[in-house]
Amino acid sequence: MQHAPQTLDAPRPPATAGEPFRLVASRDCQSGQCVFPAIPDSSPSNPRYEPVQLSEQAVLYSFTVIHPNPKSGQAPFVLVYADFPEKARVFGRLRLPEGRRPQIGMALSAVADGAGQYSFIPAAESDK
Repeated sequence: MQHAPQTLDAPRPPATAGEPFRLVASRDCQSGQCVFPAIPDSSPSNPRYEPVQLSEQAVLYSFTVIHPNPKSGQAPFVLVYADFPEKARVFGRLRLPEGRRPQIGMALSAVADGAGQYSFIPAAESDK
């Protein structure tokens, strides 16, 4: 399911957790440089940007594994930078199946976590 481009000030479309989710960035009309998250409508810089819906897949650029304090009871989790073909680099959490490790260059897809939030999963997982 594809969503129309939106700015941060506009309400985000409802999304079911785990559903593929197209992120929205902003492209500088002069340089063509994309930035994420999208520039808000209320920003004085907004007139020089246009909203851009990012591709369905990105490539893992970099990652780190966070190991919370054992007393927290939280499991380790992965944070990534993902590069989209539109030249936008996006930071987010990567959800991996048990036993799978992140690999630089792996294909990723953004999925909804509900309430306008997102995370990344391996692209092959989003096709199931």
